[in-house]
Amino acid sequence: MAAATFWFLNALNKNYSNIRTSYPIHFVYDEAKLIPLKPLPEQVEINVSGKGWKLLRKSLMLDVRPAEIVVFSLPRQPYLTGSALRPSISGVLDGLQLNFVLTDTVHFSFDRRIQRHIPLAVDSTKIKIANNVVIASPIAINPDSVTFDGPASIINTFPSPFPVQLPITNIDRSFKRFVPLAYNNTSLVKANIPEVEVSFAVSPLTWEEKVIAPTIINAPEGVQLQVYPQAITILYGYRQSNAAPIKPEQFGLTLNYATLNPADSTVAVEIVRKPVQVHQFVIKPQRVKIIPVL
Repeated sequence: MAAATFWFLNALNKNYSNIRTSYPIHFVYDEAKLIPLKPLPEQVEINVSGKGWKLLRKSLMLDVRPAEIVVFSLPRQPYLTGSALRPSISGVLDGLQLNFVLTDTVHFSFDRRIQRHIPLAVDSTKIKIANNVVIASPIAINPDSVTFDGPASIINTFPSPFPVQLPITNIDRSFKRFVPLAYNNTSLVKANIPEVEVSFAVSPLTWEEKVIAPTIINAPEGVQLQVYPQAITILYGYRQSNAAPIKPEQFGLTLNYATLNPADSTVAVEIVRKPVQVHQFVIKPQRVKIIPVL
């Protein structure tokens, strides 16, 4: 044991040259103004010379100061060459001599860090409600806005208002639930709230049926046309209110002669006017024949 100890101590007192090792680096920047878009490199490969004691302390990472790379503003180029790192590394080696930096290039990517306040909204056309019901009130969101914190290049692409997606489908009754905010790049972008409360009323529809005569548009001049069948049945669902009863003349159905299919002399029935309280409707038949009267 004494011989081994003597050999070990003697080896530590020797000078060694051309030793390849890794050395820690640390980026220093204003975290309130800049944000890295990917993990920053934490070490580089170097070639050094020095006494065994110094090399052992470096290998054991005992009282080793990382080489600091100071970033004052948004870098113009996303890299530093090994030669550019040499002054920062040489100044913290503490007894070791830097021969050269083996790492050719250190890559990094920074962006401006911003906070953006965006109002929230729910697209009612994308709410999947059950058949025979309708949304009967304004859609309330609480809170009604969100503040995102993160890289400007990502946050500036977010739409305004920011959409709140309802994961629930086939809604058949009044709705009041907490809904999580969904967005990409959650590792870089943070929202000041994880979810919002969405609420709205749902009412059932009342169904009625009426028979309506359509109007032909874009017909050739001087030609009498006959429609088969002459009347169209419209089945409609509406939300009951204090409004006056719905009358047939409140609907407008047209037949665009310019879209006539010559193969079967049919044209699609289009609804161009309906009462505001009507939310769903079915037209029967959806196509009719238009034949000139000889």
